[in-house]
Amino acid sequence: MKHTMTLITALLPAVMTINAAQKPVLQRANYDGITYTLDEQTLTASIDAGQKVSGEITIPEIIESEEELYTVVRISDKAFKGCKELTSISLPRTIKTVYRSAFEGTAFYLNKEENWEHGLLYIDSILISVDPDSLKTKFTVPDRTNAIAVGAFSDCKELKQIFLPNSITEIAPQTFKGCKSLRKFNLGRGLRRIGKDAFVGTEAWDGTWKKGCLFIDSCLIASNKDIKPDYVIPPTTRLLADGAFENNTILHHIVLSPRFKEIGDETFAGCSRLEYIDIPADIERIGKMAFADCVALKEIHIPATVDELGVQSFSGCVNLKEITIPNGVKTLPNGLFYQCLGLRNIKWSNNLQKIGTGAFYGCVSIEEVTNLPNTIRHIGNGAFCGCTSLRSVALPDSVMQIPAHLFNGCSELSKVTFSEGLYDISEYAFKNCVRLEGIKIPPYLFRIGNYAFAGCSTLRYIAMTDYTEVIEQGAFLGCTSIEKIDIPLRTKHIEKETFSNCRALREVNFHSGIMDIGESAFENCTMLKKAFIPEQTEVHKNAFKGTKTIITRVPTDN
Repeated sequence: MKHTMTLITALLPAVMTINAAQKPVLQRANYDGITYTLDEQTLTASIDAGQKVSGEITIPEIIESEEELYTVVRISDKAFKGCKELTSISLPRTIKTVYRSAFEGTAFYLNKEENWEHGLLYIDSILISVDPDSLKTKFTVPDRTNAIAVGAFSDCKELKQIFLPNSITEIAPQTFKGCKSLRKFNLGRGLRRIGKDAFVGTEAWDGTWKKGCLFIDSCLIASNKDIKPDYVIPPTTRLLADGAFENNTILHHIVLSPRFKEIGDETFAGCSRLEYIDIPADIERIGKMAFADCVALKEIHIPATVDELGVQSFSGCVNLKEITIPNGVKTLPNGLFYQCLGLRNIKWSNNLQKIGTGAFYGCVSIEEVTNLPNTIRHIGNGAFCGCTSLRSVALPDSVMQIPAHLFNGCSELSKVTFSEGLYDISEYAFKNCVRLEGIKIPPYLFRIGNYAFAGCSTLRYIAMTDYTEVIEQGAFLGCTSIEKIDIPLRTKHIEKETFSNCRALREVNFHSGIMDIGESAFENCTMLKKAFIPEQTEVHKNAFKGTKTIITRVPTDN
């Protein structure tokens, strides 16, 4: 089954245009010649590229960008590949994920005599790669190892048994992929997470499955069609691997082991018949896309102990009707409830600070968003875009900016209450909100972005204050019910298409400070018969195209 991750990643960049006033959730930054990707939700950084890096370098634990501090946690695939002059690198203990391929072709990777010890390549406490030719059938990973790179043991075909130290907390995806003789494991007591496909291609993977599930060292790794529809995970099971039940279309009801502390990434993604799940009371984390496309899931109780929800955890759960966000959750990540078509009732966390991009995109059954906590500081682009049943919105005083596309396409939205401190309404924020009849602009609103109210065809009343300085292109394009506009005193420019196709517009009051009126600014405003414009104002030749407006130039005092 195709998960909604591909849908949201393709759709959101096209729909959610990001303006200069709002930083994206993900952005790139260069720090000491190395390119990082910054995640503003988690305040973490990943190293993406350092192709020109040479000599000896040290990766910092923390980097700073635009007065924010980001913890460096990841080195991406092929990040330093081919840096032939890179002779040494020091990594911080904050690094959790590294790819073996990140260092292929570097000087220290190629120089096996100096940098490889008994067939092992280490960078600080991270085991980067293992030479298959030097590995015996039985291997114990040294105690000094805190992390193992993705694919570090790939294709160690002679390896039959492995022991991990208690210092290892995570097995990365595909770590033992292709180790066709590997069948015995001691995974260590410190293990907390097992990545997707970590054991694919091992002898253990093709070994004995119990009641449709594969277990390795008391960890549930994978499932198949032989599982019973109602399945109780043995209480002795200590871990559930990422993707363990992915696309299992047999599973109807599952009871998780009380020992579990988290539900990993994509664990139940695509389980199209899963209706009920019993989650232990001590779960702390639900990973990205954990329940994506569980189309039969009608209800789920998220324990109060959960403090982290992953990207698109419940995306595509079309029958999920209500949800309670635990008070420990401070961030709702991108696409969390993307296209949850039946979602109607939301009980918010009292400590919620951020709502991510497209978090409730396409939730067509939500009717009101009026009880958001006053702790919220950031709402991402398009968070409620396409919520076609949404009628009423009240934003708390803590929200100072309405991001791009926030309510784009909310065709039933008729009542909006802004916070008094709101300073920015970004582009397309209320586009095609065809039921919106009146807007009271907060006193200190500085900017109305491109096409912010475009297509709001029943908008009759909009009271702008003199504090508004910027009204951008097409801001009120197609607002066919507006009859009167008073241009704010601080607004100097009427941009292209700002009031185009406002066919009911009869009166516009221009002040003496207007510098220019752009192309098609009042195009097809057929009811606008007269316009008194300061004599120094520059008017584009097509500003009033499609009208019979009589323009009268008004002298102003110098």
